[in-house]
Amino acid sequence: MIKTSIAVKVVFVYLIVVVGSLGLNGLLANGAIKDYVLKSTRESLMRDGHHLIASIQREEKFEERGNVKKNFSAPRVFSVAAGSVAREYVVVNPSGTVLWDTFSRADYPLLHHIPNVIALALQGHAATGTYPAGDPVFEFAAIPFTLPTNNFTPQVIHGSGPQVISIPGGIISNGVNTKVIVLFARISDLQRITSQIWLAVAQGLIIASLVAAIVGLVMMRRIVRPFGELKEAIGQVENRDFHTKIQIKTGDELEDIAHAFERMVQSLRAFDEGQKRFLQNASHELKTPLMAIRGYAEGLRDGVFAPEEASRILDIVASESVRLKNLVDELIYLSKLETLEDVYAFSEVDLSNLIYQTLERIHPLAQKKGVRLLCDIPDESAITTVDRDKMVQALINLVANAVRHARRQVFIRLRVEECYVIIVEDDGDGLADGEYERVFERFFHGAKGDTGLGLPIAKAIVEKHHGRIYVQKADERGARFIIELPR
Repeated sequence: MIKTSIAVKVVFVYLIVVVGSLGLNGLLANGAIKDYVLKSTRESLMRDGHHLIASIQREEKFEERGNVKKNFSAPRVFSVAAGSVAREYVVVNPSGTVLWDTFSRADYPLLHHIPNVIALALQGHAATGTYPAGDPVFEFAAIPFTLPTNNFTPQVIHGSGPQVISIPGGIISNGVNTKVIVLFARISDLQRITSQIWLAVAQGLIIASLVAAIVGLVMMRRIVRPFGELKEAIGQVENRDFHTKIQIKTGDELEDIAHAFERMVQSLRAFDEGQKRFLQNASHELKTPLMAIRGYAEGLRDGVFAPEEASRILDIVASESVRLKNLVDELIYLSKLETLEDVYAFSEVDLSNLIYQTLERIHPLAQKKGVRLLCDIPDESAITTVDRDKMVQALINLVANAVRHARRQVFIRLRVEECYVIIVEDDGDGLADGEYERVFERFFHGAKGDTGLGLPIAKAIVEKHHGRIYVQKADERGARFIIELPR
């Protein structure tokens, strides 16, 4: 399959739309142009006819005032106004006698197609017609007018033309001074001009479209180039190269996509580094009890230890086995918390009751360490939707961690604000610089820590509840862990 760039596709579609629009407009405009030409020709003929009538009437009045009779031996032709469409005209009286014409020999056959419009005009109304009827080539207009005298006697300029036009119904008007002027125009002349105009417009549109296509192609290349850079960066990430950077400065949504891509790459890099540390830490944590078990087992087998030490060695092997099992169980539990949704059973509970349950379970450990458990819980209820058992497990992990590092006391508070805030604070030595960012990493623990999975488990549970957990330095000493849960 041949691949086509976005720019070529856009330009190609643009050209198809333009050409199709031109063709459609041409089809739609063909009939509209024809109607417009007919209408314009008709209006122009009427205007030219009235101009001629005014000229004839002015001359008739002039001769009447001067008591001068027309001398048709020196015929005169009344001309139409400049820019008119009327090419030829003829004047007839009510009997159909041709009084005046400007026809050439080739155009005399047209006089046989005007009797009907003359008859209508003699009724006192201007009339129009076309010839041929189906696809008009000529359009004519008949306009009645009167003269003050009857001096306008028949005069045929071209003797070879017809002298009389047969009018349907005979003489319709008995007014001896009534005349009819019939003007002719070739529609093809105007159509040719209109076609030339349309052709010029079409050529202009095509040229403009080509220019727009070229400009669009240039601009499209500028748009597509950042996509190429983004594609190359994606290929590098696909090869697990998370140090790629792209510089896209377009000032639009594409630049936003580039920034989002960089943030994604940073997250992937952090996740990849976290997974590497997890594997390293997991191998170390699992290796320690395994090496102890193997060492003591081989020592017993090879007789390294005295027989009376066998019981103590077996106790150590059993203890390390339990520790190894607990470590594996916590890893499996953490994996389920992060990946499975059906391990959670949500219901509405009161966070105050959860805190009291946590304190009851941690109380034996606190007594053993000599640490007091203090709490500050408001009287108002703090109802929210959580998985009761999972949230208690998260609180137990936090409080147990605080008890292990506390000197004398651990303080648990509940605040009802825009969200529910649970604070677990100890008075121990706190975290060293650089440990605040890593405290929730798997297998990261301090000198008094256990498996290093308690806090990551608490974090996974809180985040599955759409909450947030983070750590701060306490006001005096120790560390302050904060859980924020939606109300």
